[in-house]
Amino acid sequence: MRCERCDQGERRPVTRAKLAERDGKVAVVIGVPMLECPACAERWLNWDVARRLDEVLDAMLAGDVEVATRHFDTTDAPAA
Repeated sequence: MRCERCDQGERRPVTRAKLAERDGKVAVVIGVPMLECPACAERWLNWDVARRLDEVLDAMLAGDVEVATRHFDTTDAPAA
């Protein structure tokens, strides 16, 4: 599927890290599946991945750790 933003590239499946910061805490989730345009780097998450990522980041930021990292569990949500 062509990129809706730049109309120059075809979306391709990739995995990337996503970062969130809240109240002086940082959470990084590695290996999040998504689609990406190689021409403009626009990225898309499917709804199931986005929902699960929100849950994971909220749980990570709720703890007492200032910086937390984890890998995205691909069994939790289908690929983008």
